Parts: sequence; structure tokens; C-alpha cells
Amino acid sequence: MTPDYHSDDFATARLDDTVSLRSAAREARATLYTVLNRLELNDLDGEEQPYIDDCLGALAILEEALR
Repeated sequence: MTPDYHSDDFATARLDDTVSLRSAAREARATLYTVLNRLELNDLDGEEQPYIDDCLGALAILEEALR
């Protein structure tokens, strides 16, 4: 079964789906860290701070989900 992350059945995912979700969360976390690093390096005027804050919030959610 291919997980549908936008489905209403998300909360009732089976164990094998949970493993896939954890893998997807780890990939998302890695991507967010890459984006965050790029934003921080290029944000000399503070214009990107809302995007940085969004990335940090998303990372916090993912870190909690991966526990």
C-alpha cells in the first residue's frame, strides 16, 4: 500500500505505513535543514526571517514526530 499523506485515513495508518512516514519525515527534515542553511547564509538584511521561522517550526514538528 502506498501511503497517501493527504488522506483522511492518515491517523489510522498501519505499521508499515508508519515506517514509510518516518522515512518521509526524515527526508523532509534533511530538506528543511538544507533550505534553512541556505536562507541563513544569504539573509544579510533579515528579509528571510519569516521563512527561517517557518522552517524552524516545521523542524520542531518533525523532530517531535520522529520520537
